[in-house]
Amino acid sequence: MGKLDDLVIHKKSLSLIEQIYLIVNQNISLRKDFSLSDRIKRSSVSVATNIAEGYYRNQKQSHNYLRIAAGSANETATLLEIIYRVYKLNCQKLKEDYLYLAKQISAFAKSFTS
Repeated sequence: MGKLDDLVIHKKSLSLIEQIYLIVNQNISLRKDFSLSDRIKRSSVSVATNIAEGYYRNQKQSHNYLRIAAGSANETATLLEIIYRVYKLNCQKLKEDYLYLAKQISAFAKSFTS
């Protein structure tokens, strides 16, 4: 197994976190909505941290952590849809990126069950 830093899904999850924080920090109304802004930041961070936590575990544990990471990616996509509907912020591309990342994580997780 290579280094975590070389894992494409981990690199992508870290890159997407930066975009989430930019959206939250650049929009005053969203920033004031502490519940939503905190939740989306936490769900985006959860994607990367669960990938990292599961990376060096045994196969069963890795699979479980990756399933959680995929779930967090889908949660983040849903929260981006809420932000789009409530605050009219154009974050549809970022939402699609999270949905694609969730699929990539799920595919990677399946490699631990074979």
